[in-house]
Amino acid sequence: MSTSTASVPTTATSAPRFPLGALLLLSLAVFVTVTAESLPAGLLPEMVAGLQTDPLGVGLLISVWALTVIVTSIPLARLTARFDRRLVAAGALAAFAVANAATALAPTYEVAVATRIAAGVAHGLFWAIVIVYATSLLAPSHLGRGLALVTAGGTVATLAGLPAGALIAQLLSWRWSFGVLAFVAFALAAAIAIRLPRRTPEPALPRAERPTGADASLLPIVLFAAAALVFALAQFGTFTYVRPLLEVSAGAPAAQIPVLLFGYGAAGLLGVVAAGPLADRWPRASLVVALAGLAAAFGILSVAADTPLMYVALAVWGLTIGAYFPLQQSMLMRIATDRTRTLASAGTVVTFNVGIAAGPWLGDLVGGAAHPTGATALSAGAVLIALVLVVAALLTATPRGLA
Repeated sequence: MSTSTASVPTTATSAPRFPLGALLLLSLAVFVTVTAESLPAGLLPEMVAGLQTDPLGVGLLISVWALTVIVTSIPLARLTARFDRRLVAAGALAAFAVANAATALAPTYEVAVATRIAAGVAHGLFWAIVIVYATSLLAPSHLGRGLALVTAGGTVATLAGLPAGALIAQLLSWRWSFGVLAFVAFALAAAIAIRLPRRTPEPALPRAERPTGADASLLPIVLFAAAALVFALAQFGTFTYVRPLLEVSAGAPAAQIPVLLFGYGAAGLLGVVAAGPLADRWPRASLVVALAGLAAAFGILSVAADTPLMYVALAVWGLTIGAYFPLQQSMLMRIATDRTRTLASAGTVVTFNVGIAAGPWLGDLVGGAAHPTGATALSAGAVLIALVLVVAALLTATPRGLA
């Protein structure tokens, strides 16, 4: 196994081939963690009965996970910053596997809450390190495609992971759904630890040789983190109420709703696929266009949801949602320095989860299920704010490794 001290290779010769196998392993790990994150939503009736709680209690199993990620991601990322990133990723996955196995065996609701907190800690650390580790495996010319492949696991989790978990629960038990995830996560942790290359950050410089002053990449990183928060708020402010949006505002027949949602998900997967080459060839422009397109889609859904334009807006919404995260992450990894790269990744995870937590609440305040176009109008405005923040970040950034 090779050892590298650089987070982003500066020449193509340091990573001569596209590391497809390694990236697929990391993408599968992303798939498992994202599936587990929202799995209680797909197992609602089974978990209500099995843990003798109510739907709100099961919903809180998702909320406590997000809160845990918000609180612990950055401290854990800083604590592990000097360790081999391969082993940090593998260790986080192994802890994640143990926590999900404990959820599968939880005898009471209170124990399930505790195990979800433990899983959230592991999830936050894994997500804080996985993009940084994947970046270290890639040549600059492969960065967009590589990170798109890794983050595609999250999109596939929404399309296939949750339905698969629900099917296992119906055929066997909700406990088996968590048990299967635990087994797969542990197998992936072992594969990552054994098969993937080491990536150890450079040793800390003596105090007298350390750079003085603030790192120049901090300002754009903060702006990108703020954009991620507002973007997540926009997404979940509307997506939480997508069923009433399609049924009430758009007037779509009930039988058409699954088809529309499948089309939305398929567009999201297409967006992930398109994001890779776009991020490598036109990284700045693609990010700006994606946000502008999403703002336009939410605008159409606010004023013309009951027209055929709704189908176009829904497709653009899915496409841009799929493309945004890999586009932003690849840009972040190009902008950040060795001193700030882990902070950039962890900070984005934290702010994105804050947006996830706040989005449904704000969407409900402006209309929610009763008047979902109020939520889409809020989302349109939020995306425009995210666009301003991204443009400001791009103007203040000094990208590294861009053509």
